[in-house]
Amino acid sequence: MKLPNKITGANAGEPRQLPVRTRWAARVAQFGRSATDRNSKMTDYEIVDTNAGNIGGCSFCGYKEASNLGHRRKTDWLKERYAEGLRFKVLRSRRFGDVGMIEYAPGNHAWRPVEAEGYLVIHCLMVNGKHKGKGLGTLLLDSCLRDARKSQCRGVAVVTSSDSFMARSDFFIKAGFVPVECSPPYELLVKKLKKAAPDPRLIVQRERLLKRHKKGLTILAADQCPMVPKCVAEIAEMSRALGLEPKVVRVRSAKASRELPTPYGMFSVLYDGKLIADRPVSATRFSNIMSKTLSCFRRNWKNWRSDIGSGASKASEVDG
Repeated sequence: MKLPNKITGANAGEPRQLPVRTRWAARVAQFGRSATDRNSKMTDYEIVDTNAGNIGGCSFCGYKEASNLGHRRKTDWLKERYAEGLRFKVLRSRRFGDVGMIEYAPGNHAWRPVEAEGYLVIHCLMVNGKHKGKGLGTLLLDSCLRDARKSQCRGVAVVTSSDSFMARSDFFIKAGFVPVECSPPYELLVKKLKKAAPDPRLIVQRERLLKRHKKGLTILAADQCPMVPKCVAEIAEMSRALGLEPKVVRVRSAKASRELPTPYGMFSVLYDGKLIADRPVSATRFSNIMSKTLSCFRRNWKNWRSDIGSGASKASEVDG
């Protein structure tokens, strides 16, 4: 059965008078004491279901100021995605503000290189380090699973990584997800709600994009992650210091993100048609990568010139 592109009941693109909130006061007892004040208990958490009308007041991965470029671009990106059925839910504490979030979208609008028709695909699930160990990540995940059941989805899929910038697989496996495909350090997991449904799969097609950007340094970046703009600026500055002029390509659609040469689906750095970074890296890390890459290039160039010279010398001897 073909499922609708949008999640039932989201009214995603329409501002609401009040955000939809799910309160968990009945479960506060299990949360224990605050990491910052062991003598005070958390009195309330709520999950705020955002929309175009209230998203501006939310924080993203610690970015709270609207003047921050990453925050502005993420906000604009979300406003464009709500109409596609994307959900962005913020975990809010009365005492500490926004302490976590979960973002997911219908499979055919997912910003991950996966084929997941009829599934919800989780982009991100994050809980602030000071609030981990209290079951808050499970509350966020449960809200996604409820939406999947309500919309009669096949299940929920997520791309995890043992590296940074993405959730690890162990949390999802404890929640009943199972691995269906692996491309180290990335792993695609799924929790099916319909057992007979086909598995989602990774659809990374690296060669076509690498051929398209076979010369020079290219940075492919989406606004889905608020940390990406700063990372792009730092890498661009470092590349110019190395004598390279970068070409920055902004990824503006889910379709384009699914064409990136990595399961991360939001960021890639290519040099002369080769993938040299599959996720955001610091300027220092980028400098180290390029130093090794250019050193290898110069060594190969030197060997090639030497071989050419040796061949020319032998030819002269034969002619003589």
